[in-house]
Amino acid sequence: MIIDAHRHLWSVFQRHPAAFGAPPPARLDWEEAAGEMAAEMNGADVDRAVLLVADFAARLGDPPYPIQEENRLIVEAARRYPERVIPFYGIDPRRPGAADGFERAIREWGVRGIKLHPAVGFFPHHRACYPLYEICVAHDLPVLFHSGPASFSPLLYNRFTHPLEFDQVATDFPQLTIILGHACGDWWEDGIAIARGHPRMVLELSEWQLRLKEAPEESVHALDRMRRGVGVERMMWGTDFPGVRHLMSLKECVQVFRDLPATASRFGERFTEREVAAILGGTAARLLKLDG
Repeated sequence: MIIDAHRHLWSVFQRHPAAFGAPPPARLDWEEAAGEMAAEMNGADVDRAVLLVADFAARLGDPPYPIQEENRLIVEAARRYPERVIPFYGIDPRRPGAADGFERAIREWGVRGIKLHPAVGFFPHHRACYPLYEICVAHDLPVLFHSGPASFSPLLYNRFTHPLEFDQVATDFPQLTIILGHACGDWWEDGIAIARGHPRMVLELSEWQLRLKEAPEESVHALDRMRRGVGVERMMWGTDFPGVRHLMSLKECVQVFRDLPATASRFGERFTEREVAAILGGTAARLLKLDG
């Protein structure tokens, strides 16, 4: 099974064009986007995708849909494609009623986790986040954070996304499953250092397909360090599609990881097919309690 652990209906550039100096698009159509996503997954042999929404409003302005409405559209996409889409909730925890909205989304909509993006201006250990973590623990659901520099926009704050900032959360909530999106990006070494001491912390590898393509030797050694630091059972594949589609197709995103054993051997490392299978889907299937 291949599971994309980090997918969106629309890119940040589609949702917040004014923040990037672009004209507003025509109204975003969730049915069209969900259909394109399902077709794209079929063409790349991707079985399931964790569908996320990031609440950027505090820094990038209001998106076309209010955040609660966009969360509902994620759920509608999951209902349209129940065997393919795993819906997560997304919210800025400082919004009034954030925890209540998340709780209702679990009970009424069946969301399977939550996405938080600290780069909009809050530390992961901000007390406004703690009710959300308590809900996750109570329902045994994961929280997926953006981690590492948010280099796609100068309007976002990188200081809130350093790996060290997640250490307090993991310490205060030892039963909370924490997924570090992008495996902390350029701060991946610090990510390993923090994750090593927290057994429920997972490194999620969205955008690493680009690193493997552009800098294969450096990336292979980094992935080997992650494997030695936390094990492949705490490494999971993701893409961050559709925002990076212009750089690499979904099929290529899969293939660059399928090729990891051959690529690694060129640079003196060894990855087995079993380890690649764990990264591409085994870890996510276990974490998300998927049957097959």
